[in-house]
Amino acid sequence: MIRTFKMLNLLLRFVLELVLLFSLGYWGFHVQTGIYLQWVAGLGVPVLAAFVWGLFVSPKASVNVPLFAVLVIEAALFAAAFMCNMASGWIIFAFVFAGLAVLNRFIILICKQQEISP
Repeated sequence: MIRTFKMLNLLLRFVLELVLLFSLGYWGFHVQTGIYLQWVAGLGVPVLAAFVWGLFVSPKASVNVPLFAVLVIEAALFAAAFMCNMASGWIIFAFVFAGLAVLNRFIILICKQQEISP
C-alpha cells in the first residue's frame, strides 16, 4: 500500500513537472509582444527551466547542491509557472497546481523519496 502511494506521488511529480513546462510555454507563446519574441519566449523559457531543473533539482542532477538550494530553485520554478498560469487567466488552475506542488513536495520530504546532498 505504501509502495503504491509512493509510486503515485512520483507520478504526480512527473505530471507537475510537465504542467510546469507547459505553463511556461503557453505563457510565452501568448505574451503580447511581436511574433518573434513569442516564439523565443514560448520555446526558450521552458527549455531554460528544463535545463535548470536537470542541472539542480532532478534526482540525477548534474550539480549536487544542498537540499535547501534544491527547494529554493524548485520553488522559484513552480512560482514562475504559477504566475504564468495567473497571467494566462487560469486562476483556479494556478491555485490547484500550486497546492498540488506543495503537497507533493511535502510528501516527498516526509516519505524520504529524495536523497539529501550534504
